[in-house]
Amino acid sequence: MTVTMKANKSYKLVVHKKGFGGSDDELMMNPKVFPQVKLGDIVEIAHPNDEYSPLLLQVKSLKEDLQKETISVDQTVTQAFKLRAYQDVIINIVDPKDVTLDLVELTFKDQYIGRGDMWRLKKSLVSTCAYVTQKVEFAGIR
Repeated sequence: MTVTMKANKSYKLVVHKKGFGGSDDELMMNPKVFPQVKLGDIVEIAHPNDEYSPLLLQVKSLKEDLQKETISVDQTVTQAFKLRAYQDVIINIVDPKDVTLDLVELTFKDQYIGRGDMWRLKKSLVSTCAYVTQKVEFAGIR
């Protein structure tokens, strides 16, 4: 099930760097522009008529100080998913059941992780959005 924000409504994609506005969030949305979006929702972001797969991100916080009709995505994420800044994007809320994975395999290099830390890392990643090249930091583990 996909919920479209407004029928064929486009929003401008703005790019921000990590730490912008005192937040490390990959996605920033204005709750006044997107009143139907709640914390924890999965949002699909795509350029109209683009050959690349849409990006799925989880709403972790809402920022009221963003410009109208815009959505802001972290710079490293936009580069990894070939999203173009200041271009129009289509936004949809996606049902988490439609995009949930049963298994994710992670690889760590030059890092010792004990069984307890691995369990805590796993718990911290449950019900979150993950993507290729994502930098995961947890309890000093990178």
